[in-house]
Amino acid sequence: MTGGTETGLKILEADPGTFLAAETGGKNATIVTAMSDRDQAAKNIIHSAFSNCGQKCSATSLLVLEQEVYEDDKFRQQLKDAVESYAVGSAWDFHNKMGPLIHPPKGDLKQAFDHLEETEDWLLAPRMIEDNPNLWTPAIKWNVQPGSYTYNTEFFGPLLGVMKANDLETAIKMANGTGYGLTSGLESLDQGEQDIWKSRIKAGNLYINRGTTGAITLRQPFGGMGKSAIGPAIKAGSPNYVAQFMEFRETAYPSAGVLAWEYELMRVAQEWKRDLDWGRFKAVKEDLRKTVRAIQSYLYWYEREFSREKDYFHLRGQDNVLRFLPLGKVVVRLHEEDSVFDTLARIAATRITENELIVSLPPRLDSPAAAFLAEQPGKQILGKAAVIEQTDENLIESIPDVQRIRYGSPDRAPKQVLGAAAETGFYIARAPVLMQGRIELLHYLINQAICDTYHRYGNLGERAILEH
Repeated sequence: MTGGTETGLKILEADPGTFLAAETGGKNATIVTAMSDRDQAAKNIIHSAFSNCGQKCSATSLLVLEQEVYEDDKFRQQLKDAVESYAVGSAWDFHNKMGPLIHPPKGDLKQAFDHLEETEDWLLAPRMIEDNPNLWTPAIKWNVQPGSYTYNTEFFGPLLGVMKANDLETAIKMANGTGYGLTSGLESLDQGEQDIWKSRIKAGNLYINRGTTGAITLRQPFGGMGKSAIGPAIKAGSPNYVAQFMEFRETAYPSAGVLAWEYELMRVAQEWKRDLDWGRFKAVKEDLRKTVRAIQSYLYWYEREFSREKDYFHLRGQDNVLRFLPLGKVVVRLHEEDSVFDTLARIAATRITENELIVSLPPRLDSPAAAFLAEQPGKQILGKAAVIEQTDENLIESIPDVQRIRYGSPDRAPKQVLGAAAETGFYIARAPVLMQGRIELLHYLINQAICDTYHRYGNLGERAILEH
């Protein structure tokens, strides 16, 4: 599904067990620092906010200006003049830059058009034109505050809220504070600022010195984080998109290339393999053999595919990087029917993808998997992970503090837990556990696309020398 966050949540409310992959809404922010090209910034902002009447989920709806830019009267007037001259009218008149809304303003958009909050002023108030209730001029609210109605609400209309930040750190907190994470923009020519922003902004599609709309398949695969995604959050237009709609069945051990032996889990796996060759662990022999092969596959694919930034296009003047990031805290939830392999493989995958691992056991769980974890070989794979006993109610209470729960099979996730997760759109991964790292590791990572337009008006700068 592609649509509003509220729509996605209603689908899950009707049936919490529904497998829903949804790209939902966004409250997208562009940050402009004092180190920006302000002429370029104004152009990109206007295109991002209004070229689709603000009705694109990727449209910029918050503009966060560093204090120097916010207090720059010239930039303020430039932004106002440019938006005032933005031609609005019939889509059949090619002179116009913005056409009609899909329907007259209603709900949240009408509320925002009709009212200012305490600190806000109109830099440009909206006007209906040509006596057409679907035709409105672009609007800009000045001095929007964190936590306000304008700050938190998706409008899907031509309304831009402008905020002031004392510095880049504060601006990033403002951009992340809405809970959405679809697109985000940065206008800055400083490499250091760009690096800080890329490391801390929470959004699926990042744009540096260009507009935040117009993603192209594979070049900028599309999809967000937080409230901007429901389900696995595998990007549309990415090499992995179709995988979430497939059911995989393994018929043989996965193949994998040669790896460096210094990986801790690889040493553990080799030690288990020697023990198996000597006849130990007979009761769980096949589970451990599968786990050894899984660890090798996970490490191979993490090293080859998921820990590297990739640019499939190599355009002159623009980098388009795809990268995978750890989700954060991942809960591996055990069930009495989990095999030793189901358990150990999920633990290994969580650790290899550099997530924080929490192993959650139902109270008084009596199973081969739980018994193995309590022994020394099991402790080897756990490392420093937290192992805790939790009822389903305790697990539900922890949902706001973790990024994913991984069950070992679709039938092992209780309806109670699925129902609680559905209330906020929290995704519970419950596909069968695979040895194949190319597929299994997708449950523990999130994809991010970064588009960096590094040329300035066609000039490649120092990159021209490097590329030559």
